[in-house]
Amino acid sequence: MHPLIKILCFILVLLLISMVNNTMLFFMVLIFFIMLFSFKVQTFLHAVRRMRWLFLSIFMIYAFGTPGELIPNFPVHFAPTFEGLQFGLVQIEKLLIALAALSLLLTSSPREQMMLGLYMLLSPLNLVGLNVERFAARLMLTLDYVEELAAKDNSSFSFKHLDQIDEYIKYLPQTNVVTFQKLPFSLIDKLMMILLLALFVFMIYRGFA
Repeated sequence: MHPLIKILCFILVLLLISMVNNTMLFFMVLIFFIMLFSFKVQTFLHAVRRMRWLFLSIFMIYAFGTPGELIPNFPVHFAPTFEGLQFGLVQIEKLLIALAALSLLLTSSPREQMMLGLYMLLSPLNLVGLNVERFAARLMLTLDYVEELAAKDNSSFSFKHLDQIDEYIKYLPQTNVVTFQKLPFSLIDKLMMILLLALFVFMIYRGFA
């Protein structure tokens, strides 16, 4: 599948999780977990492990900060609400779906193809004066820098390294050229494009309706 189609599918998933009900959201979680298990995507588990405190914080904020019916017989003077627990679980499910979709997107194609898809997605912005070629090139060089830093330095990436990115890109030798190899759209890609366009139009219509 063409990388542009994959990125559009990812955007569609992000839009869907904000529109479906709780039952459909639960089934989406199950479907993505089955897909992750089938493709053996290990990056998802690492990302969830790193974000565990974020998930816990979101759950606690919704559980104790949402008005509603208090849970009886709670051992302290303040208690979570049933509505808060439900809303907290729903937000965590949405984050898990988004994270799973992103993991599948990044592992299903090489980085160069993902950059090509992003470049094609943003190319209409050339009409309003945004230099998409320069943006895509700098983004790809930034990813190269982060990978090189991770390979050299055993310590974790910190904000101080962000100041070094511009210097890294500025003093690159002129022989470093970023190129994108165009990929043709297959028949399946064209059919998916029509289907995605129809779904986007339907979601926009439903949102305004």
